[in-house]
Amino acid sequence: MNRLLNTIIFMLLTVCVVNASNFVFTPINVSDGLSDNQIRYISQLTDGRLVFTTSGNLNIYDGAKFKYIHRMPEDIYPLSKYNGFYRIYQGGDSLLWIKDSRKLMCVDLHQEKYIAEIDLYFKNRGLSQTVDDFFMDSAGRLWMLSSGKLWNDDFKMFDITANRGDLQDLATDKNNLYLFYNSGQVICYDLKAKKELYRKAAYPKNKQAYYNSTSLIIHADNGFYQLRNGSKGGFFFFDPQLLTWKKILETDYTLNTLVIKEKTAYISCATGIWIINCQDGEKEYLPVLKTFDGSIINTEISTLFYDKQGGLWLGTLNQGLLYHHPARYKFNYIGRTYFPDLSTKEIIIQSFAESGDGNIYIKSNSGIYLYNFLSDKNYMTPVTLSALPKKVSENLDRKPSHIFKGNTYTSLHTDVRGWTWAGTEDGLKLFKPEGHKESTFYTENGLANNSIHAILEDRSGNLWITTSYGISNIQVDSAKEKINFINFNTYDGTLNGEYTNNAIFEASDGALFFGGINGFNIFRPEQTSSVIIPFSPIFTNLYLYGNVVEPQKTYAGRVILPTTTPYVKNVELSYNQNFLTFEFSAVNYLNPSQTNYRYRLEGLDNDWREVKANSEGILLASYTNLPHGKYTFKVMASPNGQEWNGTVTEINLTIDAPWWKTTAAYVFYSLFFILIVSMSVRLYIYYTRKKMERQHKEEILLLRIRNLIEQNNLLEEEKKFSSSKDNHQKAIPEGNNLDASDTVFLTRAMELVEKNLNDTSYSVEMLSRDLCMDRTGLYRKLIALLDKSPSLFIRNVRLQKAAQLLQEGGLTIADIAEKVGFSSSSYMSKCFQEMYGCRPSEYAEKMKKST
Repeated sequence: MNRLLNTIIFMLLTVCVVNASNFVFTPINVSDGLSDNQIRYISQLTDGRLVFTTSGNLNIYDGAKFKYIHRMPEDIYPLSKYNGFYRIYQGGDSLLWIKDSRKLMCVDLHQEKYIAEIDLYFKNRGLSQTVDDFFMDSAGRLWMLSSGKLWNDDFKMFDITANRGDLQDLATDKNNLYLFYNSGQVICYDLKAKKELYRKAAYPKNKQAYYNSTSLIIHADNGFYQLRNGSKGGFFFFDPQLLTWKKILETDYTLNTLVIKEKTAYISCATGIWIINCQDGEKEYLPVLKTFDGSIINTEISTLFYDKQGGLWLGTLNQGLLYHHPARYKFNYIGRTYFPDLSTKEIIIQSFAESGDGNIYIKSNSGIYLYNFLSDKNYMTPVTLSALPKKVSENLDRKPSHIFKGNTYTSLHTDVRGWTWAGTEDGLKLFKPEGHKESTFYTENGLANNSIHAILEDRSGNLWITTSYGISNIQVDSAKEKINFINFNTYDGTLNGEYTNNAIFEASDGALFFGGINGFNIFRPEQTSSVIIPFSPIFTNLYLYGNVVEPQKTYAGRVILPTTTPYVKNVELSYNQNFLTFEFSAVNYLNPSQTNYRYRLEGLDNDWREVKANSEGILLASYTNLPHGKYTFKVMASPNGQEWNGTVTEINLTIDAPWWKTTAAYVFYSLFFILIVSMSVRLYIYYTRKKMERQHKEEILLLRIRNLIEQNNLLEEEKKFSSSKDNHQKAIPEGNNLDASDTVFLTRAMELVEKNLNDTSYSVEMLSRDLCMDRTGLYRKLIALLDKSPSLFIRNVRLQKAAQLLQEGGLTIADIAEKVGFSSSSYMSKCFQEMYGCRPSEYAEKMKKST
């Protein structure tokens, strides 16, 4: 009864007195990679990454790593008319516009560099005048104030020189333009007609000095929320339907930043944050914030922001970032700060016990404490042994036995299924009833850590395992005998250090207690709901052979990444750049280490590969020795590895073939093969023909030699005939059936050639003229009688004469060549060898041997 009453009182106090306990923050500062701790503004890119501007830098955060974009003095464009707070606009052209007091800067997100010459950008937009102030509306249109005239990027101009006061902010809807001045007035124009429709002041003139310094406008569904500062701070609402202003909050100090989320306004200031229900006006002020371990945060909140995952980010003046998500700290962390000041270096929680009235007692190396959950300051009250109830004292001192089958374990538990779980310093063992093999689970099987300290089964039959780093929840599907691990770490509120042996306990109300070094955790399973956040993984880095590929840098004559990786959709690599690693971040701000990925390389992987992220929440997918071809790399992310409801991020990958495997190379190979085959056939035909011609010439030579022998015999018998006539007879082939006119023709032709033997210029034309014939007729006649052309006939007569002179002897080859009409002895030797099959120098010797 007392336990129930205490719980009710505690819940009432929690709801009515202070809701600050609902806001438990995680600090993120320079030790985590932030460039410096002075946060100026927070924004979120369309791909989910966060932008933090600090006093010295611009940080882009993907949930795991920070990337810095450095600014130079020449990157600043002067804005003479702006003296307000830090602002960031993101345009649809992937430009990030940063506006500070008297300054304007622009970052190209594709290159992650500042644009050095902003004036050229304005000139390219058709505005050559100096820009005095700069705005962007909710539709992403740019508005430039120059010499009292307002220009937008559609080249529309509004002449507002007649308006009094300084223009501090603007907003648009479908049809209207709203201008907000330092006087507190809003002036509405028709966007098409460019005519003034009305003007309304938020407060009378005598109060203008209260709020005339700065303005911040948030466009909501039903109107405009405005944060104003001067000598006072004010929060106002303008209803464009009713044309009315409403003051919601007024303070004596500056209000820094405004965020509207689900009809609730969050306002940062020098001493904390305001939370205001915009519907009923209920206000809550949180001057003190705390971290998950109970530490108090007392600093100016310079800016705040709600991300797309429902996380609240606070930027501080000098302590970096603070992050809160309602689903982050599932475990209540009772750390060292909750204990009284002790001289011992460490507090080691040893055991827990509960009294009959529902009080929880904790035993440690430094003493025994009563856990006072209603106390605002000292949660832990020291208790003497004499003041302890007897049953509590016995339970605190109980030493359970952890011996099973002759072996001693760090922890031991037999569950409702009759399965025995045994913890060791290296893994968790499972012993099922007879007939089943012993199983051992390690981190690679799903455990948070291999060193097991305590095991507990809750009333739902789920097992809880404390380790040297984090807590594992084991859920068993008895029907399928499937074991599923859910791990919790510091992002969920578990201890920074390790847990201790046997320090685990379930209270009568179902609350679970986990003891460790310098504190303990409390977990209420019935109050915990799983938050499923759809992720869209971002391409963060590409590695080749283990080295990161830098954007816009040339590798082997090629720029692999023309833009920064989050904007890359296509990657083309050379054939020898095929050892690569893709790096992705799921942008999981809630708990990066509990990110699960699945990925596949279409064209190589048949199925999805499922892996857990590394401790930073990063996926590293490596492929080695990839064949050339076209691939598509796909990746998804999930917080639990079971529900894949996020988007699929795709990267098109092309690995070029080596030059010897390209299409052009294969065409060349084909043509070269065809050429080789063609040349081979031609050469075969050529040499076959030459061989046949050689054989034929040899036969003719033998026949002629026999004819010469016979003619020599006839010469000896008939010395009366002239040598010319004998020569005529030699030239007429044996066996040819020639009539008398043909014989006369051939004899006449031979006589004419022999008559002009020493004339090297004696040609076919001359022979045909001497025979009183045209060249064509001579050609046909000799082809019909001797199957020889006129030129070959003349050459053969010359060669026959040369053969005769060689046989007679007494002349050199050069003399014979000149005598028979050849231009050179080498040419005669070539022709002679073609006709007789031997060189002139060998001919006379062969003739002697044949006789």
